[in-house]
Amino acid sequence: MNLLNIFITAHVLTALVLAAPPNAVNLNQDTPYIKELLRQAKTAEIESFMDQNIDPCSDFYSFACGNYDRINSASNLGVISTGLLETIAKGSVRKILKMLNTAHDDYDTPEDIQVKHFYESCLRIKELNSTYSEKLKRLIAEFGTMPVLEGSSWQESDFDWLGTIARIFHQYGMRILFGTEVTVNLANNTENAIYITQQVFPLEYRSMYIDNETLTYRQKYQYKIQSILQSFLGVQAELARQTAKELMDLEVDLAQGLVDENDGLELGELAKQLTVADLQESYSPTLDIDRLLFLSIGERVSGQIYEYNKQYQENLVEVIKRTPKRTLANYIFFRLIRAFVKTPSDNPKKQKNDCIDLTKKFFPKNIDNMFYRRYNNDKSSREIDNMWRLLKTTFNESLQSSSALDWIERPTRDLAIAKLEAMKLEINKYDSNNFTEEFANLNLQGPDYVENVRQIMLLRTRQMREMLHKPAKKVEISEDISFSPCYIGLLNTIQMPVALLMPFYIWSDVYPNALVFGSLASMIGHELIHGFDDSGRGYDAKGNLKDWWDEKSISNFAKGQKCFTRQYGKYVYDGIQLKESTSQSENIADNGGMRLAYTAYRKWYDNQLALPVGSQALAKETLSNLPYTAKQLFFISFAQTWCNDVDPKEKARLVSTDTHTPDKLRVIGTLSNDYEFAKEFNCPFGSTMNPREKCILY
Repeated sequence: MNLLNIFITAHVLTALVLAAPPNAVNLNQDTPYIKELLRQAKTAEIESFMDQNIDPCSDFYSFACGNYDRINSASNLGVISTGLLETIAKGSVRKILKMLNTAHDDYDTPEDIQVKHFYESCLRIKELNSTYSEKLKRLIAEFGTMPVLEGSSWQESDFDWLGTIARIFHQYGMRILFGTEVTVNLANNTENAIYITQQVFPLEYRSMYIDNETLTYRQKYQYKIQSILQSFLGVQAELARQTAKELMDLEVDLAQGLVDENDGLELGELAKQLTVADLQESYSPTLDIDRLLFLSIGERVSGQIYEYNKQYQENLVEVIKRTPKRTLANYIFFRLIRAFVKTPSDNPKKQKNDCIDLTKKFFPKNIDNMFYRRYNNDKSSREIDNMWRLLKTTFNESLQSSSALDWIERPTRDLAIAKLEAMKLEINKYDSNNFTEEFANLNLQGPDYVENVRQIMLLRTRQMREMLHKPAKKVEISEDISFSPCYIGLLNTIQMPVALLMPFYIWSDVYPNALVFGSLASMIGHELIHGFDDSGRGYDAKGNLKDWWDEKSISNFAKGQKCFTRQYGKYVYDGIQLKESTSQSENIADNGGMRLAYTAYRKWYDNQLALPVGSQALAKETLSNLPYTAKQLFFISFAQTWCNDVDPKEKARLVSTDTHTPDKLRVIGTLSNDYEFAKEFNCPFGSTMNPREKCILY
């Protein structure tokens, strides 16, 4: 089969799913024709991505993914990167787009209708016209005046920076420069606690603000600031340019206090309980913590609270001392209005996608719940549950064994077994959420996007303040919807996005189990291992922050960790040397998760051999057009989970900011440590994919 035919066949399934009229073909039909069609399409897709001329023992990523970048070029598609998770995200967005653009239907709850109203207000943002600027200026006027708008009439002596940020937080829940947060108590996850913590940084990572390789992103952000000042506040071009530079310089200065992501410091190391008096003594008079808390929370706070990342507050003290009040005021008010700014696009498709992103940001749980109620597949939920039970059983056997994980001392191993037993896998469907309570007094309407955002922030902030005197609620992953599983230490739970329930991307009844275990089970296994790495081991079976490992087991883990540091520190990605990282938790999870998934798959495979009808199940474990065994298909599937293409301009940022190793090296690093992989592909001892030294913990 030539490359063109492979390419066409590989996209048959996509064409059927996306282009065909709703009743033209039903891929869920249980007929021999549909089953064969699905298997052939998946086979062709796998084959199209591979370059079978590459020696798998020299470079397994290129063997499994050698043609992927030609078929799914990020540059040609005008995106940052392409890959399986991006493909699933696109499929999810298509369904969400249909869901939000559909007139009210039988599925809609009153809360769903409000979410649709918000989405509509985003689409109709151009209707605000000249009133947009006035609405933003009224927001500023709630808290004071902005120097760049007032000019020489602005009075520095009237400006109280700490009082301003505290009142903004009390009203809208925005931390600017620094502030408070009410969330679950690390030491007791049944109650909430107050944290003193840094602001949210638009570029997120310290390296994005200080590394030479990421300068272009700072320049783009500075231009964005200038554009907002001009377009939304009517500031003259030269003054907007000068102000944008001052604000960017200040943000870079603030970012010096951020934690270096390569240091691998965990939440338990960064958040320390102190009394308000202790904090007052450390930072007063520059940072009046007592006053900040009173104005932010609306009541006097005594006793212990948490301070997150002490070095940020220490740096902030010095930044405040040397920064002109005019610059501080401009920065505070810019950060205030930035949360309400949405630049409309002249491209209808881009406008819809931008508005979906904003709707997901403000209503992540609602979107997941709406998605699940419309597109759920109970069969996929059962399959994932079965896979989860098998992964837990397999890891439990390793912990029980006297030899498999002998670097963990028996008392610690017993506690690990208890933690594993308590660990849960939950699909993020939020079917038990009381959305009526969460939306109380919210009335989102019409085209007024700014007012809708204001109402949401007012409600959420009031609810957050009320949390201080209520039991803790379930911890959420983040404001954004994820497309891969995520381990939450505070819950001792792996959360599974509903998007992964969509059929055909990863799983189908007719696909070999080898493919599903190589991809989805490896991802779930990755998150399971996070419960037992240098981060996860800080949380006990109930999800409370607690050190339950003995010193010898910690020492043994550290020795294994150093092996990964040496191994991955040698890798070069597209000419860029990877940064040396003390914490190797993502690489350890990649290695352990894949190995756990493979062991579970072998267990399933061997169990089928023992069943009277097992041969029927095993008959589909190979693909007729691919000359690979079921176990080899597992490793090909694992590798193809990470096939990707990244825009060349993004590669430096990827290396600087992502705690995960670039996908190509995730495949090579993980599989080169695995004896079973080397055995299945007959890799000579000492070859690239079967090196003499292997790094293994789990």
